[in-house]
Amino acid sequence: MHGGARSTDRIALLDELTRKVLWLSSWMIHNANHIRPNIDGVKVGGHQASSASMAAMLSVLYFAVLRPEDRVAVKPHAAPAFHAIQYLFGKQTREKLEAFRGYGGAQSYPSRTKDTDDVDFSTGSVGLGVAQTLFSSLVQDYVRAHGWGLNRPEGRTIALVGDAELDEGNIFEALLEGWKQGLRNCWWIIDYNRQSLDAVVREGLKRRFESVFQAGGWDVVTLKYGRMMEAAFARPGSEQLR
Repeated sequence: MHGGARSTDRIALLDELTRKVLWLSSWMIHNANHIRPNIDGVKVGGHQASSASMAAMLSVLYFAVLRPEDRVAVKPHAAPAFHAIQYLFGKQTREKLEAFRGYGGAQSYPSRTKDTDDVDFSTGSVGLGVAQTLFSSLVQDYVRAHGWGLNRPEGRTIALVGDAELDEGNIFEALLEGWKQGLRNCWWIIDYNRQSLDAVVREGLKRRFESVFQAGGWDVVTLKYGRMMEAAFARPGSEQLR
């Protein structure tokens, strides 16, 4: 089998895994809000849109890209998708998925102390997990500069960030510190889906974000419009859709 065929098979497999992750995360939220007994009748919630918009990115990272030395701060509102992936890895139980957002169940936001699956950074206070990845990368450089751990490979610290999460000021304080200290080996992936519990993210804010990161010395890559969307743009009347 030549390389192109292997690549095609791998993408098809990742697509199937993504669909499974999306189904499991949607089921967790639906079960918590509509099937599981609810004595007080209070809405449980679960951020289904946030999980859906991160399902593919999380699946590609965890099933194909991450190395043992890498560490990830998962977007807090995408916790159901993260728990679904950990379930497929055998690091989370069905019982905890069924008790999502309930007593003893998988947590609303990934937690190192309360979750049993493989959480690198607790991200329950929105914005803090993002900054942790930057400072963790700087600490890794500090340790290696002192000659410690040189026999171990350098890890990447990766933050999966909601666009509305960039309202948090500590993120931009971290950006400046990263510029001052020569930040390396750190990825921030911004999920620009324009959805927020408070409002729709303002039109044009993406360009502002790009300029802020570029001013901080970051390499900015924009991924927009996948193959299905490009195919839709090729159809008659697609200008309205675009």
